[in-house]
Amino acid sequence: MTVSLIRLDTASFTPLYEQIKQNLKGRVASGALGPGEALPSIRDLAVSLLVNPNTVARAYRELEKEGFIITRRGKGCFVSEKAARQMRAGRWGELNKLLDQVVEEARRLDLSPKAVLKLLDRRRRTPARGHQGRKKP
Repeated sequence: MTVSLIRLDTASFTPLYEQIKQNLKGRVASGALGPGEALPSIRDLAVSLLVNPNTVARAYRELEKEGFIITRRGKGCFVSEKAARQMRAGRWGELNKLLDQVVEEARRLDLSPKAVLKLLDRRRRTPARGHQGRKKP
């Protein structure tokens, strides 16, 4: 795993150990880290992130309590098999909530399902531009 891809915001009110946890969970959710994949050692990650090793150790301990990682004595920490499933399920849940909001808003605006699908397809093919350049579907 390339630890340089983990970013910490020292100005954030979110504790650094929590940011490390969220970064690692995000990497699993995106597929960048897979089940059984080794995490960097506590010392290596601490050095690369310029944080105290206790900060990384706390993040790893909490991830292990959550069943997200497993520690094999003398071998290191690894992404658990159920971690990827948990993250995908969580992401699907989030997506379903968003879709529920879209469906409700489409009903409120009296948009046909065909118009909503057309808009969704157009958005899928082009980068989001916020609310600029919005066209009627």
